[in-house]
Amino acid sequence: MLGDEIYKRLLSTYTLDPEDFIAPRLQGISLFEFVVAVVLSQNTSDKNAWRAYTNLKSKLGCISPESIRRTRVEELAELIKVAGMHRERAHKLRELAEIFSKSDVEKRLHDMIERGDIARARKALLDLPGVGYKTTDVVLLMYYHVPTFPVDTHIARITRRLGYVKSSNYEEIRSFWMKNTTPTNYLPLHLLLIVHGRVTCKARKPLCDRCAIKDLCSVGRGTLA
Repeated sequence: MLGDEIYKRLLSTYTLDPEDFIAPRLQGISLFEFVVAVVLSQNTSDKNAWRAYTNLKSKLGCISPESIRRTRVEELAELIKVAGMHRERAHKLRELAEIFSKSDVEKRLHDMIERGDIARARKALLDLPGVGYKTTDVVLLMYYHVPTFPVDTHIARITRRLGYVKSSNYEEIRSFWMKNTTPTNYLPLHLLLIVHGRVTCKARKPLCDRCAIKDLCSVGRGTLA
């Protein structure tokens, strides 16, 4: 399949370093803490998201609904300032804490996934404040090990340039990769595409001359840059 061929080529081109990403580094924590960390990674670098996350962890001791609710919004905002949009994010964290403290979100999601009701679990995650499509799919893939394909800005850009999906629609791009990739390759390909977008298929002036998948790409085969 096309996705597997792209995976093979990118794997021989790049070395994945877990420290370049926030979500793969999160192990043995609650769903709430995982969601908080991924929300912090939205629209910022993983490096800054990790700094914001560790600031919270160091100050609060543990990241839980209770510890977030006990902390003033202004203090939360200061702790996560490095990730950007800190005031808005601080309010979202408080909203998440309220919801998680009033209902057992983790158990409900676990039960849905155990029953195979992935669509319902996905909707339940999307209904959480500050949680969009990418965050939802990151949680499903990396926390619950559900086969899905998160799409970030790098992956969306690369997919459009490849020419197999013309639109910017999240679901169309996600569907393309899921249909054309072996499920066991979803996570590593997701990460490799992000690295590819950061290093080679840049938003401005992509380095097509050194691209490992140039012959598979409508931009790479032409003269566009």
